[in-house]
Amino acid sequence: MKIHQSFTGGNIRVLRQQGNEIYLENELRDTQGDWFYWAFCVEGAEGMTLTFHFSPNRLGYYGPAVSHDAHTWHWLGSCDGDSFTYTFGEGEASVYFAHNLLYHPDRFLALAEKQNLKVEPLCVTKKGRTVPCTAFGEGELQVILTARHHACESTGDYVLEGVLSELSDSPEANKLLRVLCVPFVDYDGVVDGDQGKGRAPYDHNRDYAADAAPLYPTTQAIRKYAEENGCHFGFDFHSPWHKGGRNDTVFIVQNSFEKEERLRAFSACLAQEVTEESMDYKSENDIPFMTEWNKGAPTFAAFMTARPENDVAFTLETAYFGTPDNLVTDARLVSLGRAFARALLSYIAAHHPKAPTP
Repeated sequence: MKIHQSFTGGNIRVLRQQGNEIYLENELRDTQGDWFYWAFCVEGAEGMTLTFHFSPNRLGYYGPAVSHDAHTWHWLGSCDGDSFTYTFGEGEASVYFAHNLLYHPDRFLALAEKQNLKVEPLCVTKKGRTVPCTAFGEGELQVILTARHHACESTGDYVLEGVLSELSDSPEANKLLRVLCVPFVDYDGVVDGDQGKGRAPYDHNRDYAADAAPLYPTTQAIRKYAEENGCHFGFDFHSPWHKGGRNDTVFIVQNSFEKEERLRAFSACLAQEVTEESMDYKSENDIPFMTEWNKGAPTFAAFMTARPENDVAFTLETAYFGTPDNLVTDARLVSLGRAFARALLSYIAAHHPKAPTP
């Protein structure tokens, strides 16, 4: 039997094995402080029943996400506090387990091909990887869509997939909007399986201070694009903290007192567009500006909000697990993204019929 992290998004350390009891911990790597992401593969355990033990706050409500190909995931559905048990079938030569539903970069490439979107290089990372992006639409309103400023936050990519699908399917959106999408801002972290959150000296979503040069090539390229093309709308898709309270919901992180009315208007449009098939959204879960941890950090959303042509920009946080009546699945996340895209078009129709040029 072999336990390893040698796949896209892998992150684990085996501490010890006592019979069929496996003790594991996640690797923080260059994350400052604690975080909870992990993902590993078990090979050669056919017919065995193994129990995997973690430190506190490493497992979600429904146990681990499970996959046989590192692309399609489902919840195991059960755990025992900080451990879970799995019986490997005779045909299960390789089984992947993860903290959350992972989103493989290949899924984005497949989506782009399906939607006839051209994937182009945005920049090259510090590790020499080419960061993919796509741009489409012939309109005057510039929209910048991003995800994975924090590498482990994969729910954002599922939601972003729905946004891209809905907008690229819409002739109205094509005439109205010009969209740039960067689905993996911390691309090295996504591939390597880093936490990404709290990366030293600071992470990608703290690399937007107006008075400082960007540290990362991806954020530098995004900032340059906005400066040259404008950003009437900017949306960054994230996952929140592990679980509990607001973190089990979908919520908008407000980032401006001056644009509070616009944020509320967009919130109302989104609440109107969600369906029974999508993750639910309620504006009461939004976090107001300068409340709790939302203290005005130099984020993507804050940088875009401050641009003179910007109407509204914000972060949308989507739970890793949800609740029994609002369960996170890949399909429901994608459906939420489609609702978000419809909300954007509805908001523009009601509140922004014309846009200034940058």
